[in-house]
Amino acid sequence: MEDGNHKKRPIADKRKAILDSALALFTERGFHGTPTSLIASEAGVATGTLFHYFATKEELIEELYLDIKREAGNEVGRGTEIRGDLDSDLMKISSNYFFWGIKNPAKIKFMEQFCLSPYVPADTREEGISNFLFLSEIIESGIKSGQIKPLPVELTIRMATKFLNALIEYAAAPGQGCDADELFGLAYPVLEDGLRNRAIAFPDKTG
Repeated sequence: MEDGNHKKRPIADKRKAILDSALALFTERGFHGTPTSLIASEAGVATGTLFHYFATKEELIEELYLDIKREAGNEVGRGTEIRGDLDSDLMKISSNYFFWGIKNPAKIKFMEQFCLSPYVPADTREEGISNFLFLSEIIESGIKSGQIKPLPVELTIRMATKFLNALIEYAAAPGQGCDADELFGLAYPVLEDGLRNRAIAFPDKTG
C-alpha cells in the first residue's frame, strides 16, 4: 500500500518515480537481481501501480532505455541545429555528451550495461538509435569530405562514445576532485585526433 507521503503524487510523477527507482536498482543489482516489488517499494508506490504503467519488467526496462536515449539524444544534439561546420559540431556534441554524462552517471552506466542486452529487443534498440540520426549524418558527411577516417559510421560512434564514457567515469569518480572543464579541454583533442583523417607515417622496417 502506498504511504501517506505518496498518495497525492501526480500521475506523471509516479511513472518518473518508478523509472528513477528502476534505473538505480538495475545498474546496481542487474535485471534478475531486481524484483518489481523492490522497484515499487523504492519508488514509494504499490506493486499494482507499477503494473498499471508497465505490464512486465521487460516492458519497464524497454521504456527506461527509450527514455534515456531520448533524453541523451536531445542533450547531445543541443546547439548543433545548423549543420556545416564539422569542427564546431564535433566539439559541441562531445561537450554536450560529456557534461550530461557527469550529471547522469547512472544513465551512462545503464546504457553501457544494457545496450546489447537480450532484455532490450532489436526493434527497441533501433528506436533508441533513431534519436541520434543527426550524429550519423554528421559523421557520414565528414567521411565523404575526407575529414574523418573512413571507418564504418557505427564503429566511429562506438569508439567515440567509449572514449567519452571513460572520461565521464574518471571525472565522476569519488574523490577525483578534477575540474571538468579543464579535463574536457585537455582530453578532447585526443578524441578529435583519433577521428580526423590524417596520414600516419609508420617507421620504415625494410632497412
